[in-house]
Order: sequence, then C-alpha cells, then structure tokens
Amino acid sequence: MKSGCFCAMRLAAPLLLLALSSPPSHAEEASGCDKFKWPIACQQAALASAGKATVADGGALSVGTALRVPLSPVEKIHFTQTPERPPATATYAAVLTLAPPAAGVYTVSLSAGVWIDIFQDGAALHPLAFSGAKDCPDIRKSLKFQLSAKTAVIQVSNAAAPEISLVVLPE
Repeated sequence: MKSGCFCAMRLAAPLLLLALSSPPSHAEEASGCDKFKWPIACQQAALASAGKATVADGGALSVGTALRVPLSPVEKIHFTQTPERPPATATYAAVLTLAPPAAGVYTVSLSAGVWIDIFQDGAALHPLAFSGAKDCPDIRKSLKFQLSAKTAVIQVSNAAAPEISLVVLPE
C-alpha cells in the first residue's frame, strides 16, 4: 500500500511542476470584458440591443434606456459649458440632457472611447469611478456619477466616429 502511494506521489510531483511552469493556454486568458472593474453585463446587453431609439444633439436621455446617439462634427456643437478636455478637430460630439428620477449613483456606459462631461447646476461632476476595455464588444467605457434629482447636461466629445450608443443605469 505504501509503495503505491509513494509511486503516485513521485509521478504527481513532476507533473505538477510541469503544469505550474507551462504558459497559460488561450482559453485561460481573461477576455477584454473581464478587465472592467465592475460587472457590465447589463450595460453591455443594453448597448448591444437591436432597435435602440435615437436621440440627437440637444435631446433628452432616459435612465434605463439604451439609445443610439448620432453625433455632429465638433465645430457645429454649441457646448453648454467648456469641456474639461478640449475637443480635437475632426471629431464628433453632442450635448444631451438627463433628468434622473432620484438622487443616487448612476453608471453612464458608452460603446466607444469618447470624452464625457456631466454638469448639474452649472458645476462639473467628476466620476466616482471609471472603467474601460478596448477589446470588449459593444461597450468601451463605463463611469459612475453621483447625481442629484435635478436635470444634468451630458456633453460627449472627441468621438472618432459619428455615432455611439449610450445607456444610463442606476447603481
């Protein structure tokens, strides 16, 4: 009995060392979506949904509804306030409004890498947290903001393409 146990241990040790020294296979590597700092499955599903309504520059967003946002050349946009990051030439932008139903933390998730400014009562709100991944389908970044129950102005700028998808969800 002892020799069988000893034999199994002698064979198992080299196999364990080999497994620990081998590079991970591609199946074990984390995908881009796993790089987000918090779960994004709801936001990703909303942004990927077909038949999203469209809201253009100057339009209003609704909490919980993913929208397609056609953007205009930045030169044609009249920003409510100066963006914290100056818009680059040959990029796209939009100014939207959002009336959150209650004060709280909301995630603003976008399909593309863009700059986003949010203002309430004329003051710039800074994100509580930011997360993003370049190689995750349908979602590029997600930001968390503490919003009051007042209308917010959301300015999207520095977009490389003339359209994005956007969703605002309560935390």
